[in-house]
Amino acid sequence: MNSAHSRSLLNALLAVWLLWGSAAPTLAADDAQIRQLKALLEKQQAIIESQGARLEQQERLLQRLASKLEPVNAAPAIVTTPPAVAEVASPAATKDSTAAAETTVAAPAPQNAMAPLPVGTRFSGLRVTLGGALRTTVTTTTARMTPDATPFLVLPKVPGVPDGTTKIDARLSSLLINVQGVQVGEYQLGGMIYAYLFDGDLLSGKYGLYPGFAYVDATSDKWRFAAGLQQDVFSPLMPTMVDRMSAFAGSGNVGNSFKPQIRAERFFVNGDDRVVLQAALADALPSNIKPEFTNSTENTGVPNMEARIAWTRGKEGEATLPWAQYMLGLSGARGEFRTIYDKDPAAAITRYAAYQTDLYGVALEAAWRITDRLGIQGEYYRGEALGAYLGTAFQTVNATRRAPIAGEGYWAEVAWYWNKSLHQHVGYGADRADRADGPIILGNETAFANAFWDFGRMTTLGFESTWRETEYAGGVSNDGFAFMFSSELRF
Repeated sequence: MNSAHSRSLLNALLAVWLLWGSAAPTLAADDAQIRQLKALLEKQQAIIESQGARLEQQERLLQRLASKLEPVNAAPAIVTTPPAVAEVASPAATKDSTAAAETTVAAPAPQNAMAPLPVGTRFSGLRVTLGGALRTTVTTTTARMTPDATPFLVLPKVPGVPDGTTKIDARLSSLLINVQGVQVGEYQLGGMIYAYLFDGDLLSGKYGLYPGFAYVDATSDKWRFAAGLQQDVFSPLMPTMVDRMSAFAGSGNVGNSFKPQIRAERFFVNGDDRVVLQAALADALPSNIKPEFTNSTENTGVPNMEARIAWTRGKEGEATLPWAQYMLGLSGARGEFRTIYDKDPAAAITRYAAYQTDLYGVALEAAWRITDRLGIQGEYYRGEALGAYLGTAFQTVNATRRAPIAGEGYWAEVAWYWNKSLHQHVGYGADRADRADGPIILGNETAFANAFWDFGRMTTLGFESTWRETEYAGGVSNDGFAFMFSSELRF
């Protein structure tokens, strides 16, 4: 019963008492008795009001307590979508900036009434960030290319078959799970899972889930140790293309791939100068590049060895063009695998034999921010059996001669930033296989020109025109143009 109702009831009882007293004079109380009764009623009214106020206070305390207990019961982790993590998917990022983003954990956004509910984990002290990008591309080509939505190679002409194709695709959409663990001494523990909507392998034309990153790491100011699926240490620089999945792969850009590996990195910083030393033991035959690599080959028990040293001067993001002022890197890869072949089809048991193939590669990369808006970058490589590193036009060995295919490649890009939101890039890259090794693909080259418009902090429109030519053994070649329009919403 609230205080207003109590006061009305008491007034009504008092009125009845007075009327009854006037109607029955013989039973009326004297003035002293009436004053005593009124004082008693007022005292009871004060008690009732005090109890009501106490009940309202207890109800407010219970509500505040419930609001504090709900997040604890749900989970200790907090879901955020900070720009620093969502922008990992930015098409304008180089591989070096992507690698830096791997070791950067963004601070959580402040919670409010509209904040998302926490994600549950069974471990305390973890912060889980969900992100990614929704991306749709429309690609029109004047020749048959493979894969059709993210072309790497131009297929030979087929008599009587039209060359042009058009593809609407969303396989470049991506998903990100970033985990920040506990601090152990000077090391921050963490990890990342990052995947595209490709199916199985890089050259697939189907939808599925193609893992890019899936690793755990420990990072300090001077060291980083990591294990899992990561980007190659060998030749990590990458051109700025709308079609960043192909990005000169098979056209002069080795190392644009992901392999299971164990790696260590050491950082040296002196003012604006930064030197990084990287080393890794990587899977010799990854299956996420091209399935044919593992159909008749196997590892010899020795992982690939990768190493890199890189120097940069200046900070990324300090100019309109968000590159460091200078960058120079030297990297290498060394490995081996064996190939199984049929030496005697008539033999029932001992028909197969194997031979060993050595893999090696050396790459030099450089970038220069010439002015606040203008920059140039590129790389050159030389090696053999580098198909798993997207080199020598995806070729490893000559199946007939049972010998590794050697080759070289290079690419260069010029970037111009009108402002932070509008920028353009042009570039050219080529792979050349050594003809003496008997490759099927003698050469593959790509030229591009594109433009990006970041009309929102989390949104990007891109348009790109590319020309590709692929030359095959036997004097067969084909070339054509591709036009790609992309819309991206990061979250």
